[in-house]
Amino acid sequence: MEHKVLSGITVVEFGQFVAVPATGQLLADAGARVIKVEALEGDPTRAAGQIVPGVGRQHLNKNRGKYSVSLDLHRPEGVAIARQLAARADVVLSNFRPGLATSLGLDYDHIRQLNPKVIYAVNTAYGEKGDDAGLPGFDIVVQAYSGLYTSDNTVEDAAPDISLPYCDYMAACLLALSVMMALFHRERTGEGQQVSTSLLAAALYLQNQRMIQIDVVDTWREGFVKQIPSLRAEGKTWAEINSLAAAEQPYRLHRAYLNAYPTADGSVLISCSSRALMRKLLAVLEVDDPWVTDPNWEPPDVPQAYIEQVRQKIAAKLRQQSTAYWVRALHAAGVPAGEVRHWTEVPDHPQIRANDLLWSYEHELVGKTTVVSTPFKMSKTPPTLAFPPRLLGADTAAILTELGYSAEEIASLAAASVIRVRETE
Repeated sequence: MEHKVLSGITVVEFGQFVAVPATGQLLADAGARVIKVEALEGDPTRAAGQIVPGVGRQHLNKNRGKYSVSLDLHRPEGVAIARQLAARADVVLSNFRPGLATSLGLDYDHIRQLNPKVIYAVNTAYGEKGDDAGLPGFDIVVQAYSGLYTSDNTVEDAAPDISLPYCDYMAACLLALSVMMALFHRERTGEGQQVSTSLLAAALYLQNQRMIQIDVVDTWREGFVKQIPSLRAEGKTWAEINSLAAAEQPYRLHRAYLNAYPTADGSVLISCSSRALMRKLLAVLEVDDPWVTDPNWEPPDVPQAYIEQVRQKIAAKLRQQSTAYWVRALHAAGVPAGEVRHWTEVPDHPQIRANDLLWSYEHELVGKTTVVSTPFKMSKTPPTLAFPPRLLGADTAAILTELGYSAEEIASLAAASVIRVRETE
């Protein structure tokens, strides 16, 4: 049997929607035995973009490599089974709504009495302290709460038709990382512990570049924050408010040099974050900017206005040739640049395939399905796709048998709708 880094580690997942299921999937790809505990109706993602009953698009991309156990946690018999599973686990993953885990006796304080070495991993919306800690929250709500949502100048007051759950997936990576560190600590000391992250923490980490506050140069922020309510009352869009905020900040020369520009047939993004790279770009475009080429030169007027003039000169030049032309020329000169693509174009790109960034599997009901692979590589113990997402309750009977339940007891629990098993069992 192929050895993987988490071979022999058992994970019990009490997770719905995105963040915790995505965490469990990362651990499953790394070799853990992940038991996903679902309600009798299943994780809500089974109905999100449903293809056939019980199989939804958003379930297929976060639940590979997991065993499905379906329990009614409103019933004491169901809670008893869940506690038995947690008592045997190396890792418990949880995103119960605030207060529910404690009321069920499935929080860390209860589980560690049964299992002192357990790693208990929690994801919340807003963290575990503070006035808003008890609020339920979803990714898009936390994006709005944290300022991440308004970072996109195309966003206005109406939510987009399709939202990418940035916070959920970042939280999943952070939670998986904390689980691995806790397992490493336990290997050294024998101690279990609780680890946690939140969608809010993930949102701030994604905004690390702008959340830094340096008192001697960031005094503008306090005054600007006070203006925002009146700007919104005046009907200013978020794009306009972002522009006003940019004008208040200390100038950044790279605004003209880190941008996406239209070409003759598409768009190209250029990223020149040093003067050496800026000089290379200017040479390719045959555009002059003495502020970059002459270390003693300063613009005679407002720096932001001068930078805008440079941006317009760069834009005018780039419109003269195709995207492919500019990408070749810029790469030849060592300038970081790339074609701006629509997301629908990306899965077919040869670079994606060359690096095995997508995996395909055959699902027993919907057939061939292609999903994003584990986003990291390991030369000795590579993560792999163990098996496709399981049907709801596919493993309930087998797992309960491991816990010591007889066939008669399992049948009785199923008849009483405490558990859900598949007929094939």
